[in-house]
Amino acid sequence: MLTIIKNTFREALAKKIFIGYYIFYAIVVLIMLFAVNLDAVEGIVSFADIKQVIISVETGFLSLSFNLILFFSLISTSSFIPSMLEKGTIDLLISKPISRFTILMSKFLGAVLFVAVSMVFLIGSIWLILSLKSGYWSPAFLSSILSLTLAFAVMYSITVLIGLLTNSSVISILINFFMIFVLCPVLSIRESVIFTFVKNESVQFVFNFLYYIFPKPGEIKDVTNAMISGDNIAMWKSTITQNEMGLTSIEPAWMAVISSLIFCAVVMSYSVYYFSKKDY
Repeated sequence: MLTIIKNTFREALAKKIFIGYYIFYAIVVLIMLFAVNLDAVEGIVSFADIKQVIISVETGFLSLSFNLILFFSLISTSSFIPSMLEKGTIDLLISKPISRFTILMSKFLGAVLFVAVSMVFLIGSIWLILSLKSGYWSPAFLSSILSLTLAFAVMYSITVLIGLLTNSSVISILINFFMIFVLCPVLSIRESVIFTFVKNESVQFVFNFLYYIFPKPGEIKDVTNAMISGDNIAMWKSTITQNEMGLTSIEPAWMAVISSLIFCAVVMSYSVYYFSKKDY
């Protein structure tokens, strides 16, 4: 298993994925470094509540970039499964005295570890910059390393399955794009927006059914932001409230994380079953 995981990293390096990945994130870190050194920011840090400013910057960064980082990670790793299935490569792998379960799970874990290391670099660098600049060290922000890696693992299970079924990285990228930026956001606002227009109970049942079975990367982000801000996190059902000024706030729920992990487990289980039965 360890050998296949290492080979995943070697493949990323050979295809320049590794280099391009870190160049992109280094640019993001440099932009953050430049932003916190602006004169305007100096004034804010000097006179405002430093803790609240840092928390706002951290949650704002995640709100703007969470889905983009997730999708970029999926694009970067989308070729791992199709390349494994290439003639010669797959023949060599299945000829070895290791189970197909081990082969596929090693490839999956290799991609997840690759992204986890990159998240340590990106989030760790931003956290260090903000902490050194402000003097306020917010360890809760580092939890976004875990949440981004978890969200990636969940969505990458789709990439694995589509890669096995179609041997195409393009199709998996398109499906993940639709899931992350269209379907999952629409399902997450079904109660607050869609159900105010759609009163048919059968249609509402379909929306609720799809919501509970599909992953929820956006709500994993909301849970992370709540952890950083110190806000309440419900166990099973997220709630949307509106204050006297008309501003909407969301209390996320751990259910989003739990159901997403179940989705990942189910999809990977079927992927292993399919891979074990496929004749190569």
